[in-house]
Amino acid sequence: MKADTFKYPTKEERKKINQVISEVKNIEVDYKSATIAILENEPFENAIKSEDIYWWSNCLTNRLGKLRETYVYVQTHFLRTKEDVSKESLNSYTDKILLDYYIEIFYYFYFSSRDVLGQLINLVEDLKIEENKIFLNEKFVEKVKTSKTKEALNDFLNNTKDSYKIRNSFNHRFTPTHIDNRATKNITKEDNTIGFNIPAEIEIETFIDDIENLMNQISSLMNILSKEIK
Repeated sequence: MKADTFKYPTKEERKKINQVISEVKNIEVDYKSATIAILENEPFENAIKSEDIYWWSNCLTNRLGKLRETYVYVQTHFLRTKEDVSKESLNSYTDKILLDYYIEIFYYFYFSSRDVLGQLINLVEDLKIEENKIFLNEKFVEKVKTSKTKEALNDFLNNTKDSYKIRNSFNHRFTPTHIDNRATKNITKEDNTIGFNIPAEIEIETFIDDIENLMNQISSLMNILSKEIK
């Protein structure tokens, strides 16, 4: 691989991907200074919460922006690997490596965005959960008071639960985009044997399809929440 094989998405590639990418709406929140609110006799806790809501919304917007950009990179390198069929191409090697890299980064930003959303909802719904104990999961959603928000979150979790297993594999298990060549030990009643099975490999299209579903799911969720949370 050479440095000139590392190429950013071109204008044409971005245009092609932008035509099919799911729109992910942001939650628009007006900034309210806690200091000014306190000086205007707003209760201290309310003043702090109002400003915190703005900053968590701002944090979520930034995460979703990075998620969208990572999606563009994933699709760019995936499409390049499909178009460049030459096994001897240096660009092909680079694109395959970068595709694996950005797939992993996508799952990081996706589930990071999910937990940042939990932080925002915690404040908006006044759930009073400690910041370091917030995880957007079923137990968290049970505490949400607004019915439409709760329903949307339950649908979202249900439709992305299998993807969470992939995220955990990237974080804590054998990297799922790597070919698993590990030897296996087969235990039988007669004896113990070491078996060398066919290397386990997940087709790259499996990740691409999953990422597409994740973008569709967060698009549907944010479309609802952007109307519910003001």
